[in-house]
Amino acid sequence: MMSVAAAVSCGQAVPEDLPMAVAHRGCWLMDGEEFYINENCPAGVKMAAQYGYPAIECDVKYTLDSVMVIMHDGTINRTMRNASDYSKIEEPVKVTETTFEELRTKYVLESTDPALRTPIPTLQEELDACKEYGVMPMLHSAVVESYKLANEVLGDKFIAFDASQAAVSQARKWSSCLILLDPGKDPASKTIERLQEMGGACGMSTMNYKMLDAEYINTVKNAGFDVQASIFPAPHEQRAVSDKVTIQLSDFWWHQTDGRKPVSTFKKSSVKLAEGQSVQWNPEAPEYAAVTLALDFEGTLEITLNGRVYSLTHDEPGKVEVLGARLFKANPGIVVKALAASKIKSVKAELFDCGK
Repeated sequence: MMSVAAAVSCGQAVPEDLPMAVAHRGCWLMDGEEFYINENCPAGVKMAAQYGYPAIECDVKYTLDSVMVIMHDGTINRTMRNASDYSKIEEPVKVTETTFEELRTKYVLESTDPALRTPIPTLQEELDACKEYGVMPMLHSAVVESYKLANEVLGDKFIAFDASQAAVSQARKWSSCLILLDPGKDPASKTIERLQEMGGACGMSTMNYKMLDAEYINTVKNAGFDVQASIFPAPHEQRAVSDKVTIQLSDFWWHQTDGRKPVSTFKKSSVKLAEGQSVQWNPEAPEYAAVTLALDFEGTLEITLNGRVYSLTHDEPGKVEVLGARLFKANPGIVVKALAASKIKSVKAELFDCGK
């Protein structure tokens, strides 16, 4: 498929038979109740490269005076602070109703590291960081001029993404990049029709995990298009992986093991679990870490991974579930618990150091 191949050429390799991982709003990290690496900023691009993500998503908005900046929310209040004393911003500050100079001089991104309390980033700065670190940007944007600038900086090595077909189709004026369209509630047949209208490398992306079942995924893929699962909650993002989406946009999903050696490994085979029994593994993790878990089993298991809970049922062994998560100042906290009598043919967990 054209799009995934293009993404690989820009960044890290895509693990075999797994979706391309895209870090949602960049590779942000929380340090307690505050951001360490904030959303939508060049530091998040650098961190994405450190963790091996081939791509990041970023959100583009216009300021009052039509400067393209990177910000998800309509206001800056959730992710920024007052520059003068790092206090919280009490009154709503809307991006589209504030000049670039005001945004740039009065406020800074929240971070527990004073060195990362930087001004709101421009699209140009975000694209330059993507070019520097070899990470592909997915521009979640109805600002069509953002696609023109991306093409000037990166050529075709970016992704245009939005719910507005009128907006994302404009990317074809400048680029042969991958275009992802949020189809709303359209059935697969209508989604395919809309993607064919745009032409070239295209795909769909949705947050509607109830709509995006295996049949929908296969229908769109068989028509030659990519399918992205967008920030599905646990355990639905794991079902999307099992159902073979081609792109996974996530706040935490990780499987960038190419070229990395685990610092710790846990293996067991031929394990019988009565209802309520469990297998656990929680090694001390490096500050920047990631974990993968591969399970071949028969029965019904409740899997806890870094605080997220997945309930999975397999009628017979032979299908390997592959889970993964990035970690920051946290241990993996893996618990595999039987909700009914189950047989684990094999379980393997690996911990990776993603530090510099």
